Amino acid sequence: MRLITALVAALVFVGSVHAGETTRPLTTANAQREETSFGDLTADALVYASKTTIALVPAVSFKSGTIPVGEVTADDVRDLLTKPDETWAVISLTGEQLRETLERSVSRAPQPHAGFLQVAGVTLTYDPERPRNSRIVSLAISGAELQPTAEYEVAMPVSLARGGSGYFTVFGQAPIIRSGTAGLVDVIMDYVNARSPVNPTGQGRINIAG
Repeated sequence: MRLITALVAALVFVGSVHAGETTRPLTTANAQREETSFGDLTADALVYASKTTIALVPAVSFKSGTIPVGEVTADDVRDLLTKPDETWAVISLTGEQLRETLERSVSRAPQPHAGFLQVAGVTLTYDPERPRNSRIVSLAISGAELQPTAEYEVAMPVSLARGGSGYFTVFGQAPIIRSGTAGLVDVIMDYVNARSPVNPTGQGRINIAG
């Protein structure tokens, strides 16, 4: 009888580790052209896991879908990721490289772009009417103005760190400073469980001028 009780308790504990809660819907809708709540969550989770202040996640990392308000499980998260077991890496970018990276992200807006970046630690405003590579009209990192010659540690899925989604033209073979072994689904669930309930707004980080 004691053995059965212990097994039940263990199952309850394991279940609690793999589920958290959200007070807002988590969606990837339009992740290829605008900030989304699940994009915010994913970037925040990478910051948390990597102990950086900046994270970038390309739209190609997401499937279309929504997790409603309430319980969030690993299966829910997995369903919104194209490569749920992809690991993460941190590279160092100068402020100038970071600006160029973000310019590339918004270069096709409002048209959908698989390389559109969901962000954490970044607040930018861009004007889609301006020429490509000069669309960003304001850019702050952790609330402070971007410094072109400063070095910034940036977390991202490992495929992006290796120049995926065309970003090899910006940071090429930038050396990886450190990396993680956990896949994105586990990174996100660790963050959800640590911060539950989560409530990313999907607003305020990537803004359109006007």
